[in-house]
Amino acid sequence: MQPELVNTLRGRQNPDVTKADLHDLVDRLPDGAVDGAVILLEEIADGRIDPEQAWFWTQEWRQREREADEDLAAGRVTQFESDEDLLAALDERTKPLDGDA
Repeated sequence: MQPELVNTLRGRQNPDVTKADLHDLVDRLPDGAVDGAVILLEEIADGRIDPEQAWFWTQEWRQREREADEDLAAGRVTQFESDEDLLAALDERTKPLDGDA
């Protein structure tokens, strides 16, 4: 498999990935990963997981989801009453400090 194709298999689109590349990847799976791969591929093939959203199931993305859940549980969130309040808070946080202007 070409090294640049690995990015596609990690959730980034690359039109050069072929089914043969996928077969090569499957051949490299450890025995313990076959069942999980079959489940994920069947979900995609049967239309229950949008192929454009399969990146959600990558280890990196799942870790970020766990971190977000931990932040929510610990109260490390800010809620806004409106979109305008959110945008105003972002503007406030990103404006240059007086000394930087």
